[in-house]
Amino acid sequence: MSDREQLAAVAIAYRAHFGGDPEVTAYAPGRVNLLGEHTDYNGGYVLPMALNGLGVAVALGRGPAPGVVEAYSGSLDATETRHIGDAAEGRWSDYLLGSLKAMAEAEIRETGLSAALMTTLPMGAGLSSSAALEVASLRAAAGLFGKPACPVEIARMARAVENEFVGMPCGIMDQFASSVGRPGEALFLNTRTLEHAPAPALPAHRFVIVHSGVSHQLTEDGYATRVAECRAACDALGVDMLSDLGPADGTRIEALPEPLNRRTRHVLGDNNRTLHGLAALRAGDAAEFGRLMIDSHASQRDDYQITVPQTDALAEAALALGALGARQTGGGWGGSVVALVAETRVDGWIAGISRGFPAARVLTVT
Repeated sequence: MSDREQLAAVAIAYRAHFGGDPEVTAYAPGRVNLLGEHTDYNGGYVLPMALNGLGVAVALGRGPAPGVVEAYSGSLDATETRHIGDAAEGRWSDYLLGSLKAMAEAEIRETGLSAALMTTLPMGAGLSSSAALEVASLRAAAGLFGKPACPVEIARMARAVENEFVGMPCGIMDQFASSVGRPGEALFLNTRTLEHAPAPALPAHRFVIVHSGVSHQLTEDGYATRVAECRAACDALGVDMLSDLGPADGTRIEALPEPLNRRTRHVLGDNNRTLHGLAALRAGDAAEFGRLMIDSHASQRDDYQITVPQTDALAEAALALGALGARQTGGGWGGSVVALVAETRVDGWIAGISRGFPAARVLTVT
């Protein structure tokens, strides 16, 4: 479904639920991360791609009462009524509410707000459904109340919603890819400086995203534990962020206690792989990019310990069926695998995955 079709669908959902037309609609895409996992909150490099056809659309209108936010999810067919002064409560509307508070709390206290949302992003697939909802909500609120909507600032605000309101200590990659990225185009990002540049596609190759069938929930302990472990490694090594380290620090890194040494090794390794991956894209070297994907998955599995048996098996099968590279993508503990496949082999590859993994689902081909 195109972004225009999703905007039309959310307007229809708003009209059906609230009995009138929305005043504004907005859309934001999900993303797949090609290289650089858990490097963003360590000030490192990432290589995400905003997705065509997979995203979140939001429709807004004033009402129903001052300070009241009535949120309707057409995808869930569920309604939640909140007040703009509420704290997060572990509900799906938290991401919408936090974004509305960030952009226009004072205005909503006066007017209230009716909101409808529709998503084509599966929850827990590792494709940043929460970031897309935040970015779309911020864009819609900016449009409704005439606020500035610089894409980089929207990304910063969306990350703050996730960190400070929802309580998930993520980096800025997901929000940046959704707000600044162009669907179907890879985006190289230095998460420390926010310097960024588009990266070319690989000729005659496609990235295929497959949901493993295992959903994840990043606000559970695993993600926060990894963030805390990286912070502990920084403290032990006397640096502000792990991205401050380089090859000369190898001996000190290996001397860290378990598992801090492995966590640091992964972050530095994926930073390096992302830089080499950008060079491979620019050179049109699909084989090298695939090798880097394979190495990144192994590092996620062995050093960062965020894969699950289902994503390990899916990545291994992807290679056996002819993919040049495959890796778990997203925050971890399930979600999706992204594979690099020659264009001429995509159909047969998908058929092989479908036969071998009935619980898996191909979500999109870039």
